[in-house]
Amino acid sequence: MPYWIQDTLLATPALAWMFLGVGLPWALVALPRHDWRDKPMMALMALAFGPALVTAWMFVLGSWQTPLLRLEWVLAGTALIAAVGWALVWRKRRLIPGGRGELPVPYGEKHTQPALDEKLLVALIAVALVIRWLGVAYWPFSAYDALWVYGYEGRLYTLLGYIPNTIGYYPQFLPLQYTYLQLATGGVINDHTARAVIPFLHLGSILAAYTLGNRLFNRRVGVYAAALWALYPHVAEWSRFGDLEIPTTFLFTAAAAFFLLAWKKSSVFSLQFSVQNSALSTQYFGLGTRNYAVIAGLLLGIGMWTKPTMGAFIWGVALLAAVELGLWWLEQRRGRPVRSPRRTARIHVVLWTGLACLPLGAVWYVRNALLGHPLITLPTDFWLTLAARSGAEFGWPLLAVLLTVGYVGTRYIVSLRGGNAEQHDGSLLLILLGLALVLAGVLPSMIEPRRMAVLEWLALAA
Repeated sequence: MPYWIQDTLLATPALAWMFLGVGLPWALVALPRHDWRDKPMMALMALAFGPALVTAWMFVLGSWQTPLLRLEWVLAGTALIAAVGWALVWRKRRLIPGGRGELPVPYGEKHTQPALDEKLLVALIAVALVIRWLGVAYWPFSAYDALWVYGYEGRLYTLLGYIPNTIGYYPQFLPLQYTYLQLATGGVINDHTARAVIPFLHLGSILAAYTLGNRLFNRRVGVYAAALWALYPHVAEWSRFGDLEIPTTFLFTAAAAFFLLAWKKSSVFSLQFSVQNSALSTQYFGLGTRNYAVIAGLLLGIGMWTKPTMGAFIWGVALLAAVELGLWWLEQRRGRPVRSPRRTARIHVVLWTGLACLPLGAVWYVRNALLGHPLITLPTDFWLTLAARSGAEFGWPLLAVLLTVGYVGTRYIVSLRGGNAEQHDGSLLLILLGLALVLAGVLPSMIEPRRMAVLEWLALAA
């Protein structure tokens, strides 16, 4: 077996402990009891919570300027975290029944067998993951950011046993995972071992896309959303670098999925559970709504623990809250009595999300402020000037448009030969005109790389 596969496989026990030992129990604690049947959602939560809890504990150890960041201390702390989590799971299982039929299916889709196209897409995603695992295992850190920041920091903390006070810049979610895997395999600097976590974060992003589509719409939408993300060529490229883009997308999408679930379910609801001949009454402002809002906040916090650009999620939440407050203000102006439990519950969703994100989401930025580093480091304007914003950015969507037009044109020609007069309505001419406008908008800046001009944007829009 090649050494690079052996080195990558060495990290398997440490990964299993992080995801299954630490992450899974806290995923079960956070999720409403009826969601335990949703295995992709549980896997998504375990892939997010496991690294978050491990790296949070490692940050506590590493903040002392003495070499406490060692395997025995990491395992001791995570063992305590896991033990508390499993104890809470056991208690939750006793108090809240979750057998079949005792709680409603949390979304309207019936449990039907997957269609052939769904099975094919899942198989393609599985093949893509295997190929990307091999790519991640084969290469050491080579991409610019991963090499000089994240991979380097993981090595530095492994050697020193702490996070130097001179380190600022971005948060430590990813570098500390690289440190954890190198500590767990003997404390030896090994890029192949450190990078073993990358495919699992990529898998988490695929599960987040699936959960977003599945729980807001249905399983078919979830499978297609996951496939569109997993099989997109740019994602295939970024999935092997070990940079922050994939985990940030993972956490942003997952946070959005749970926040929108809470937003949709905002209505007063009461559940009665019978426990040991006594009634346990738990008042929710929606079935699972508070859980989902808190989970969204926790995922937002993990995202802020990954990269400050995750703060874009906050703007989205603020916009929704502003709309709700604006509607409330209009009702007040019109003299209407405000008796909308749903509107009140939605403001509660925002509050719970905001509160839950603070512990992990703010800790690195507070630490930077205390040490005199910039509070938040964001990409400079220099990076924005590098963005081409040319027609080349539409390469893959343009290919999809060309294939679609080719398919429609072929069907149209077949209908002509069949003498179907109903199809001879000039629709193909309009489609070709639209394609010509698209090409007029994007081709000039593809042939001569530059930013698209106003007239080209107008042609594309038309």
